[in-house]
Amino acid sequence: MRRLVILDFDGTMTDAEAEGRPFREGYLEDLAALTGRALPEVLGMAERFEAEVLADPQQYGWLWKGSIVAPACVDPYLRMMPVARKILDACGAISNEADRSRLLEDVLFKYNYRKTVRAFRPHAAEALAALEPFDTWVVTNAHVEPVKAKIAELESQLSAAGSGSLAWLLEKVRGRAQKQVVDDSFDAVPRELLLPGLSRSVLARRPHYRALLDELRGKLPWEQVTVVGDIFELDLSLPLMLGAHVVLAANRFTPDYERAFVKAHPRGHLVEDLRAIREVVMR
Repeated sequence: MRRLVILDFDGTMTDAEAEGRPFREGYLEDLAALTGRALPEVLGMAERFEAEVLADPQQYGWLWKGSIVAPACVDPYLRMMPVARKILDACGAISNEADRSRLLEDVLFKYNYRKTVRAFRPHAAEALAALEPFDTWVVTNAHVEPVKAKIAELESQLSAAGSGSLAWLLEKVRGRAQKQVVDDSFDAVPRELLLPGLSRSVLARRPHYRALLDELRGKLPWEQVTVVGDIFELDLSLPLMLGAHVVLAANRFTPDYERAFVKAHPRGHLVEDLRAIREVVMR
């Protein structure tokens, strides 16, 4: 039986907190300069506002055309958006929303994202190498080349240890998946998914992501597809509704409601150790 495995990469195979630390530091330095506040004051505000975001993952999220499409708590990049807005509010700076969005998302985000470093979750190389017998692909929102560079680094680690290869995966990366793009006119699945413990709906109509999944799936039945990601709402909600098995690679910032829903679903699987992904695919 042919099995298709589709992996998210950043945050799933990488340690987003370690990778994003320079991003966070640079972003807050820029906010200090823009608001005219001392850096220690801005850092203190950021810690306070991050605690608020983490304490209420339902309220804060990645906004796409006014709708939340992923929780903000899950990684430093998404957390920074509501935190930065709170800092600007506290400082009475840049009140025009259009100007604020362009500054925070188009300028500061992109500028500081270039400062990220490479850091991998434990056993990432080993977990990926174990998936070679399957038809395994990476489908990511990121650009292809940075992801391939990370795979190449993991490949060099395996080669140095004489414990496998990831050369086969380098040409199986699809980028710019636009998993966040929601379009109600795409009616192949119900508009929303309700998760116990989450007061808002998970929006599931994500046509760009669906097109990539279908391209890789071909005529394979959905029940033979396994999709792996670290954010249920972004990576896994659509594949689950289409009939695939999903694996939530959880971390300490994964919302409790995502953990509980995935564990309770007959096609949902929760892993903390990436090496367990192969076991799920084999079932």
